[in-house]
Amino acid sequence: MSDAPRTGWQCPSCGRQIPRNVEVCRCGSERRRLEALGYKFDTAPPPPATSAATRRPRLEHHGPAASLIGYRIDTDLSAGWRAVLKVLFAAAVVAAGWTTVHFTHRPPAPTRGNIQVNATLEGYTRSAGPNAGNTIPAFLASATAVGVLAPAGTSADPVRSINESELRQGFCSKSIAAQVRREYPGYYDDWPDDKLEHTVLDKYPEYVDRVCVLSTRLDAAPGEIIAYELQPRSLLSLAGLWLRTLLITMVFAVACLNFYYRGVVGRLVPLEG
Repeated sequence: MSDAPRTGWQCPSCGRQIPRNVEVCRCGSERRRLEALGYKFDTAPPPPATSAATRRPRLEHHGPAASLIGYRIDTDLSAGWRAVLKVLFAAAVVAAGWTTVHFTHRPPAPTRGNIQVNATLEGYTRSAGPNAGNTIPAFLASATAVGVLAPAGTSADPVRSINESELRQGFCSKSIAAQVRREYPGYYDDWPDDKLEHTVLDKYPEYVDRVCVLSTRLDAAPGEIIAYELQPRSLLSLAGLWLRTLLITMVFAVACLNFYYRGVVGRLVPLEG
């Protein structure tokens, strides 16, 4: 331009002193556009640089938030590289948030304090009546989940898993005669139920409270085998879970921004000659 200062012009974006015959700064700022926006360029040349540090992209002071992420001018990077890095940053933050949700928003562990017990195998069998036959298949069909939990304990006691195949091989019925015929197939088929029960109770009075014949490999009593379902999280627990997810994602985003401004912009940007 004919009215350009003979000493050149100073770029307001990066602080470089540009020769008067150069219209575009290395950072991409155009003199014509800046003059159209009302910029008045200093005609006095800046003092000579005394160290390599003065030729690096200068820091912009925008308050504590900018200091936290290490913000500095990044116009020395080409527009293409800036766009690529922004896309990578957004993808990384989204991936971090998704990963946090995936690993922390799982259902709570099945403990006594986190479940609702719908029935025990013993209670289900007693309520079915003496003519119900084997109650195990119906008990399993009606259960959301099945496990083993002692009748008494603390809220942190875990529900133990159970081998349902082994459980299906057992027999539960309120009828003592049906239990005996299950244990000794073919021996008492001709006996009436009342005679068989009376004979068994005379000899083994403890049978009066027995309702199941189970495999010893289950290591569980009928009163400890439960049908249960997990209780939903409380609103307070959900709020805390999402707050933790947000904090983890924000910390990751701040780390990425520091890597960009301090690592990429601060070190990889070419030095001014």
